[in-house]
Amino acid sequence: MANSAGVEVFFVVDGPRLEAQACLLAPTLKAHLDARSQRAVSYVRSDYIDKINPLTAEVLERSGISLREIPHTHLGHLPWSAPYPQGNKLLAAADERDCEISVFMDTDMVLARPVDFARELGRAQIAASVSDYASPGTDADSWRAHYALFGLDLPEQRVRLRGGRRLTTLPYFNAGLVIFREADANGDPTGIGRSWLDASLLLEKAGDAVADRTFIDQLALPILGYKIEAPVKKLAQRMNFNIQAFGAAPASAADIVHYHNIGVLWQHADHARNALAELHALIGPDGIEQFAQTFFPHIKRKRMKQYLPEFANPLPRREAA
Repeated sequence: MANSAGVEVFFVVDGPRLEAQACLLAPTLKAHLDARSQRAVSYVRSDYIDKINPLTAEVLERSGISLREIPHTHLGHLPWSAPYPQGNKLLAAADERDCEISVFMDTDMVLARPVDFARELGRAQIAASVSDYASPGTDADSWRAHYALFGLDLPEQRVRLRGGRRLTTLPYFNAGLVIFREADANGDPTGIGRSWLDASLLLEKAGDAVADRTFIDQLALPILGYKIEAPVKKLAQRMNFNIQAFGAAPASAADIVHYHNIGVLWQHADHARNALAELHALIGPDGIEQFAQTFFPHIKRKRMKQYLPEFANPLPRREAA
């Protein structure tokens, strides 16, 4: 199709906090995605799309990012048993996209430089960074119960978590950045996004087998990989660098910055300035002030204000490293 792309990056906008994050992510996508083979789209729930702030809509439009409704969200919390915000990413992942490779990104991320997502995926079907920490449901007995739901034995593979005591564990990945193939070598759909949703729904229905619904998406991801005989490929830490846990990364260590809380982003000057520089380039200094006024309950404006004088005059665009 004329509108097809090699890579489509997608993220979720749902509520003012995620809107504020989207206003930082979107300009970095515009700056660093290769328009010849990469594009981005933002997903929004059907019951929220009419509530999108005009500033968010403007930032997305100027970034060349369209708003797309998350399928089936007019049905309330269904197909989940109860409201489950993390489930929005899974419903979005299951949507049909006209591309070869999909890339889900948490909205609380910014690109620090161009990324070749197709190269990062390589010949794999799914790729993600190993989790920084364990979560409820990742002890040996729980993993055994999770895999049994899918008729699988525990795999032999082990990974080392990146944070804390750096424990060795069964494969467990952070679902803030997930790359997956939409079509196989013959051009046939892989259905990976839909399968990720289905696997998560099965885990949820297991009830007591999952101690905390928050992490269902992450628990399902490695199991899905073994179910389809395509174990999740481990991405380098630079592809999902958690500055909340590990502090500021040197320039070479972070292609994608995961800050979790905007206040944390403002604590790391280089990453904060870079994100604001891209927003400034998109909507100018008045737009940055408007951003601060619009979202100040969600962005810790007092921390951000230290950077605003730098944007009083037009700034030269950063050169990509």
